[in-house]
Amino acid sequence: MAYGYYEIDPCGYSEMTKKRRPRLLKDTKTLAMVIAIAVRNEIEDFHCKHLTDAQMKELNPLIRNAIATALYATRNYSEDEVSWEWVNFQMMLIPEYWEEPELTDDFRRFVTLVRSRTKN
Repeated sequence: MAYGYYEIDPCGYSEMTKKRRPRLLKDTKTLAMVIAIAVRNEIEDFHCKHLTDAQMKELNPLIRNAIATALYATRNYSEDEVSWEWVNFQMMLIPEYWEEPELTDDFRRFVTLVRSRTKN
């Protein structure tokens, strides 16, 4: 494995700094934002029942940054020793009792809506 400390760009361009610090590519940041808004929308009812707006304001960047970190590390898993170590450590932390992920009810309803519009 070649271990470099930068994000791999599918176009062959690296955003590696002179100090060899990891940096996020714009595509990774955008993907993290899409995933984070999906998480935020999915927990909206929980937020209304259990969290104040101030708590949600504090929680949102933690979620976004964790998602961005996971995307970065998984994208660089085979090229970066640190990412490899981090992902493997995270995998060990996943509880056995966690259910496998599935598509949200909102997404399933959205699929039905969009598909019904295209049939007409």
